Amino acid sequence: MMWRRCLFVGSLSVVGMALLMALAAAQTRVYIDVDQAGGDRLPLALPQWLGEEAAPQLASRVQAVLRQDLVHSGLFRVLDPATYIDARPQGLDTLRYQDWAAIGAVGVIAGQLGLSSDTSQVVIELVLHDVLQHQSRLVGKEYRASRNRYREVAHRFSDVVFQAFTGEPGPFNTQVICVRPRSDRGKDIIQMDYDGHGVAVLVQDGALNLQPSLSPDGRFLAYTSYRDGFPNIYIREMETGKEQRITSGPGLALPGGWSPNGQSLLLSQTGDGNSDIFLYHTRRRSMKRLTTYWGIDVSPSFAPDGQRFVFTSDRSGAPQLYISDRRGGKPLRLTYGGSYNTSPIWSPKADLIAFVGRSETDSLDIYTIGANGQGLRRLTDADGSYEAPSWSPNGRFLMYVGQRGDTWLRYLMRQDGQGKQLLTSDAAACLAPQWIVRTSP
Repeated sequence: MMWRRCLFVGSLSVVGMALLMALAAAQTRVYIDVDQAGGDRLPLALPQWLGEEAAPQLASRVQAVLRQDLVHSGLFRVLDPATYIDARPQGLDTLRYQDWAAIGAVGVIAGQLGLSSDTSQVVIELVLHDVLQHQSRLVGKEYRASRNRYREVAHRFSDVVFQAFTGEPGPFNTQVICVRPRSDRGKDIIQMDYDGHGVAVLVQDGALNLQPSLSPDGRFLAYTSYRDGFPNIYIREMETGKEQRITSGPGLALPGGWSPNGQSLLLSQTGDGNSDIFLYHTRRRSMKRLTTYWGIDVSPSFAPDGQRFVFTSDRSGAPQLYISDRRGGKPLRLTYGGSYNTSPIWSPKADLIAFVGRSETDSLDIYTIGANGQGLRRLTDADGSYEAPSWSPNGRFLMYVGQRGDTWLRYLMRQDGQGKQLLTSDAAACLAPQWIVRTSP
């Protein structure tokens, strides 16, 4: 991993219940360059908290989520508590920095836990200390929340730690929309935290439901359902629960990506053996055809500019990626290698497109390529097949699924393929994940 010293200026905004405690206006400190991060991870310490005896199990759970988030990033490692010299600091700002430096810690997360008078809420103050550079607090936040929302508190502060060391928003206080198989071969659509906890069922009507796609503003959920016998696209207004069917079978219709303003949905629809890309406008309730090729055009995904989109087409003889403009014009071919490239998704940072490609061993793997057609990179190459890539909202990580025998597992990795982590959850299987900003408690 490359650590570099840089000038960091600014402050962190107050989010929800989080209260900004302190942040130096300008200081030189350790900074992780995510673009050049390698195999070494930044060592952090999580000592015991003040006041944790008031709710020891709760304190342990919050610490466990913090530790899990930091490990999942692939950028940090949490030092073994058995090595701590100052295992329980006397105060949030009374650390013996020399003791933490002696065990190699670059940062220390100190905490204090308390309960409201009726014990229904937890009050947690967390402080991130810079051991290596200034031996002082970098940032502190206080959270007040109901006891059952302790995971969100941990995710929020994990994001604070990530931003303090990278200068970019963290990926932890986020959620996933995905498909959950049922035992009767039907499929439901669920929403949950990125790590698989906090599952909420969004669509459960006994039918086969596929390919969920949530608009960036969280207002609309598009998905394909066989509830009327044909694979049609429905759009649900999340606030009211009202739904509208926007296609009529019998051909397969699948939603793609939404425009950045959440008003237009790309989709593919099949008719007479031919699949083309269409654009549906939610306000006008109008449908516009964007491709007219006789063949298969599927899997459209918007660029962050909302004008271009990438899609899969077999117009060259085999499925390859193409870029087109929503206003018209001839599509430009993006990929030339391999015999099967599909499921493209444009990074929120606009620089890369992730997709699924068939490798020389006939397995499916995750690749990225620059939006200019340069820099093709294979990110997965282990045993098994991998598919359904989805970018984190900050554009620094990819979530994807992999098959091991009859089991589908969910993973995440950094955009360069490093830091691969298995995301496990006893709560739900999760296919076709879409990584989103948090839209519900």
